[in-house]
Amino acid sequence: MVRSVLGIISLSLILAFVIALAKPVFAQEGEMQSIEGTVFCVEVDETGNMVTKKDVTMCKGTLMAIGADGKSYAISGTAEQAKQMMKTGKKQTVSGIISGHERGWILAAASAEHPQAAASGDEVKVTGTIVCLLPNYQDLGFKQVVATGPCNEIEPHAHVVRTKDGQVYALYGSEESIKKIESMSDKRDEVELQGKVQGEQGAWVLFVN
Repeated sequence: MVRSVLGIISLSLILAFVIALAKPVFAQEGEMQSIEGTVFCVEVDETGNMVTKKDVTMCKGTLMAIGADGKSYAISGTAEQAKQMMKTGKKQTVSGIISGHERGWILAAASAEHPQAAASGDEVKVTGTIVCLLPNYQDLGFKQVVATGPCNEIEPHAHVVRTKDGQVYALYGSEESIKKIESMSDKRDEVELQGKVQGEQGAWVLFVN
C-alpha cells in the first residue's frame, strides 16, 4: 500500500514538473521581473542616419534593451515610466513585465497597457523601412541591418520600423505576425504595416497583428 501511494506521489511530481516545463512564456505575464543589461535609444540623428546610443535621456525614437541573457527587449511605456524602470548602479537593471517570444520580447511598465489589450485597440497604418537589430553579445549592443531578403534564418532578433519623417517604432506582435514580416522576400523599404501604436516620444512600440 505504501509503495502504491509513493508511486502515485512520484508520478504526480513528474507530471507537475513536465507541465511546468511546458508552460509558455505568457504564463508569467503580470509578474514584475528584472533583467541585467544595457538600454539603448534607437533614433534618427540630425544627419538622417539611424543610430543606437546609450544616452537615453533625450531619446527621440524608441528604447531597446539587450540583456545579459542575450535577448533583445522592446521597452513599452511612457518616457516617465521607462525612466522609472531603469536603475543604474554597478550593473544596469530594467524592471518590468516580460512577455513575448524568441522572435520579439517586450518589457513593459507595470502601469502600461497590456500587449494583448493594445493589439485589440484602434489600428493605424505606418509606412517605413524595416530594420533588423542583431544582438552583439561582445559589447551588448546592436548591429543595424536592412535585409535584402528573408531574415528568418538569422538568429532571433528585434525589429524596428523607420518612417520617412524620422520616427522609429519597435515592432511587437505574435510569433506568427513577426515570422510573416521576417519571411518577406521583397525589399524592406516603403513597407506598410497595420497595428496599434503605444507609448510616446522615446518609447514607441507598434503592435502588429
